Amino acid sequence: MKKIITLCLFSMLAAVSGWSQVGIGTTNPQEALHIAGANANIRIDGLNSANNSKNMGGTDMYNVVVDADGKLSLSNLSGELSSAAEMVAPVVLQTAANSGMNSSELYSESFTLTQKALVVITYYVSMEFESYDGTSNVEDGRAKIAHNYWYLGDGTTADTSKSYGMTSAVYFNSNTNTASGYVYNSRSVTIPLNAGTYSIHLNGAVYGGGLTSDAAFRVTFGDVDRLDIHAIYL
Repeated sequence: MKKIITLCLFSMLAAVSGWSQVGIGTTNPQEALHIAGANANIRIDGLNSANNSKNMGGTDMYNVVVDADGKLSLSNLSGELSSAAEMVAPVVLQTAANSGMNSSELYSESFTLTQKALVVITYYVSMEFESYDGTSNVEDGRAKIAHNYWYLGDGTTADTSKSYGMTSAVYFNSNTNTASGYVYNSRSVTIPLNAGTYSIHLNGAVYGGGLTSDAAFRVTFGDVDRLDIHAIYL
């Protein structure tokens, strides 16, 4: 009887040892769970459209994410967080009196991420260059520089320690006082952000090439403008 009991125990230990790796479609599993076959797939009913509000059904595919404990769930649907055309009334920004640098915030927009995402910020801003007092078009032949860029904020206040999406336009005209029309700055930047509330603070800056009073000028930002914020949830 003892020999029979001992044999049974060895058989049970061998069976438990064999269960440490489970194979589906294979008798030689290479991982804790190994699903073999070129068309193999996994179905989790808790993630389907009938049981999960984040799954919109149809033929769309949704990202599955994993938390620190290894729990699987559906990520939020990627897409547009904010889109604003003609964001504000045009903003007039003059250089310093000697044509030195001057800058100002043009527009801000807040948004909230419910989980980690890649955020794509795209702006498109028109600019019109004129004399310092706005009474004539630029005709002195000196280079006029206008920058656009943005700061990331906490939903209200900008963190000015780092700027993003810097782009510049250089304008000059020495032939005629009748030249007019828009110059454009545009840029797109993708940054990873954790869940939370943020804000984009779009800025403009102007700078003259002569550092003299007769080189001073002004720029009207935003007669035609756009700021788009999209999230790609991970």
